[in-house]
Amino acid sequence: MKKLYILTALLGSILYSCDPTDNLQDIANEEIDNSLTEGEANYTLTEDDYEEVGFNIESGFDNYEQAEELIPVVLDNAFPLYQNGTSIITTFNVEDPLLPVEYTVSEDDYTAIGNQNGYFSSTSQVQSFLESQFEAAQNGDLVELTYNTVANEIAYELSSEDFDLLEEELGDTYPNAASSAANYSNFDRRESNDAYWSDDMILEAINVILNDAFDGVEGQRYNVSYDIYDGSAGTESMTVEFNGNSYVPVGGTSYELDNADYALARTELADTYPGPANNLSYNSFNIDEGSSNYWNEEMIVEALNIILGENFTDVTEGSQFEVSYTIYNGSNTAPESLSLIFEDGEFVINNEPTPISTIETTVMYAYTGSSWNMPLSLSTEDYAEMGQSYPNFDDESEAFYNIGIYLDNLYTYPPNGSSAVVSYQFYDGSTNTRYSLFTLQDGEWIGVPRVIETTLQFAKTDGIWVPDNTISYFLTGSDYSTVAEALVDQYPDPVSSMARYSNFDRRNGNAAYWSDDMIIEAMRIVLNSIDPDAEVGQQYDITYDVYNGSNVTETISLIKNEAGEWVINE
Repeated sequence: MKKLYILTALLGSILYSCDPTDNLQDIANEEIDNSLTEGEANYTLTEDDYEEVGFNIESGFDNYEQAEELIPVVLDNAFPLYQNGTSIITTFNVEDPLLPVEYTVSEDDYTAIGNQNGYFSSTSQVQSFLESQFEAAQNGDLVELTYNTVANEIAYELSSEDFDLLEEELGDTYPNAASSAANYSNFDRRESNDAYWSDDMILEAINVILNDAFDGVEGQRYNVSYDIYDGSAGTESMTVEFNGNSYVPVGGTSYELDNADYALARTELADTYPGPANNLSYNSFNIDEGSSNYWNEEMIVEALNIILGENFTDVTEGSQFEVSYTIYNGSNTAPESLSLIFEDGEFVINNEPTPISTIETTVMYAYTGSSWNMPLSLSTEDYAEMGQSYPNFDDESEAFYNIGIYLDNLYTYPPNGSSAVVSYQFYDGSTNTRYSLFTLQDGEWIGVPRVIETTLQFAKTDGIWVPDNTISYFLTGSDYSTVAEALVDQYPDPVSSMARYSNFDRRNGNAAYWSDDMIIEAMRIVLNSIDPDAEVGQQYDITYDVYNGSNVTETISLIKNEAGEWVINE
């Protein structure tokens, strides 16, 4: 019995400790992994691969440039024996945030679109510019646009704290006047009084207050109102503009007509000018003299009287207005403006108008669906309603979940495929603004994650793994049609054969023969059709059907050169 136990133990030890099949399989696998001399392979980076180069699989690489730099290190370690000519398509994680393109509208840009004013006076003008400037925009693209616009007047009313500030800043210069202003929160306008404030002194005071309250924006206007005492309590106001150094007095209030203004004029003038008034539904004045809906200047002023009278009920004699609106000349819409002054109870054309003030502004726009609009932005109240302790998120999944609900509540019946770009605050050690694209898919708003899985091909050249942007492409039926349409007059017989059989006849001496140069010409046509915006250096391996006595395929490699032409990739 003892001998049996020993024999059993011995057999068990042999079977457990030495399985020659496993060893042979390991050796075979290693030989397979490292024997690829030329061809293509696929590889997905593992958690160990990321750690090897100092990253983790969840966050991936910081950007594509970093991936191009570090993935070759991974490939060298994973496949040390792979030979030159080998290509590996790698799959990896990388941060791909939605980032804006910064663009400043130049004088030439304004001129090119027929804008002689050198500024935009409405959102629609900005949108039209973006459509023309970024014709190839894709869903979710962001542009941080800097441009000139009419400076909308900011109303500012002096508070008791402002008058206290004047005593601190101007007490030494005007001791009695500054002390009185601080005590009574007004300007004493009695010329015989020691506490008298002249117009120049008030302008100096306004400079002190606005410099404390605002960062000076050149061209920005403020209508500053304040309490006075001239024997009885009252109020006065002064309109000032920042000229880059100080606030100086100006005349005129800027006002831009909105949809409600056009609707008001349409209603009020429906009986007087039926056709032109009804045409205001397009939110513009038709100045085409040949049209039955024509608005002359006198009619426009009449409409503006209605609009300004509704919006400025306490207007005083001599008040000036710079009114911006849209005109239609029979073919295009364009911005227009008119200077008006309030005289004898009505608004009339001002023959000595105050020049329109413009400021430079920077606004973020997002392309969604088919138009440019400002991204949606979450408010402090929105974060609170979402149950956030602070007005930010610190987890992307949580952010996407809450923003999805927010969009559900915002849009009642959006069509499937609708999209929106949302701006929100995110905390990852510090608070920053993030932009994310959301698309409605089967009734659910899905956000595009900041970290995405993507692929990049690497080729081993001279012992080094380098990024390879070569795209393999197989001609389809529509491609042959594209070539036929372009070359039918030049090569009637070869094109006729190609269009009929969807292949290229490569039998030298045949009437339908396609030479190498003709093939290159055809492939250039195809590439310009399928990838017209390809960057310099883009490579294609194009495979196409041929007939050389048998039905086979050929492959040609082309690259786009500095001149923008597709040439043989040597």
